[in-house]
Amino acid sequence: MKPDLKWTALLLAGMLVLTLALAGCAGGRQPQRLTLYTSFGADLYTPLVEAFEAQTGIEVDVVFGGTGELLRRLEAEREKPAADVMLGGGAESFEAYRELFEPYTVKDDGLIPDALKATDRLWYGFNALPMVIMFNKEQVAESKLPRGWADLADSRWEGRIAMADATKSGTAFVQLVTMLTLFEDDGDHGWNTVAAVVRNARILGSASLPPKGVDEGEYALALTHENIAWKYAQAGGPVGWIYPVEGTATIPDSVALVKGGPNPAAARRFTDFLFSREAQQLAAEQLGLRASRTDVPLPEGLSPTDEIRLITLDVAWASAQREEILNRWKDLLAE
Repeated sequence: MKPDLKWTALLLAGMLVLTLALAGCAGGRQPQRLTLYTSFGADLYTPLVEAFEAQTGIEVDVVFGGTGELLRRLEAEREKPAADVMLGGGAESFEAYRELFEPYTVKDDGLIPDALKATDRLWYGFNALPMVIMFNKEQVAESKLPRGWADLADSRWEGRIAMADATKSGTAFVQLVTMLTLFEDDGDHGWNTVAAVVRNARILGSASLPPKGVDEGEYALALTHENIAWKYAQAGGPVGWIYPVEGTATIPDSVALVKGGPNPAAARRFTDFLFSREAQQLAAEQLGLRASRTDVPLPEGLSPTDEIRLITLDVAWASAQREEILNRWKDLLAE
């Protein structure tokens, strides 16, 4: 019996349509991706990224670097951005490079205090991070601890303090601006105090190195974030920290969408996730970060905010003067 050519042709056509449809479905199941630029260390970003990937199925490619390094990379890529989101670095850094980012209002915006978000929602503070002086308990007796920033200028600390390079680290830039703000009446708008501290310090290439050096006993003191000192203490390190008596700043590590990023929908989902109760609670309980949400409790072991003398930095001034400040800093290091 000869096959009916008409029905054979129809059958083949149907099979072709089905094959193409299945191929299209398979293509639709390809995982979404986004690229995250972050100055957070792997110990900080990994739990957040893994939780997001598990919740959404969106894969996150992470590019790690110092805040200054990443901002310069974004600037070089501005015609064809490779990143979708940047996480880490102070708000003043985002303000200084605001043309690289675009505003976005997160779903839980109402639970984020005004001090932790730009008025146009260009950036949000993922957390509140007071700057502290971390110390090694085996090298410094409690009775000999410095009380604040000014004490770091004492010659007894020569070679025993570690801090990061402000040209490479957003953390160090905030520390620098904090001292300039606190000691603006020292005869040179704060630079006399900064110079005295720097003479005693070892300037390192990354914000992660000073606290690591204190934990390992290489240095007696380090300028760092509160949560970094907390992390080493939680791990059993011989360390503690003080909140400088003159006051300290709490510029938040910020988050922003990269303008023209290749995966905007995934980027918005990731940003919403970072400010969800789940992510903020994870950051507080596992990472020692003061949450930006008002409904997440303080991590155990941290001093209540009302017990810390906090100062307000002029973010707009720091952003506008960033290049001038860093040029003066480089001159200081070259002396």
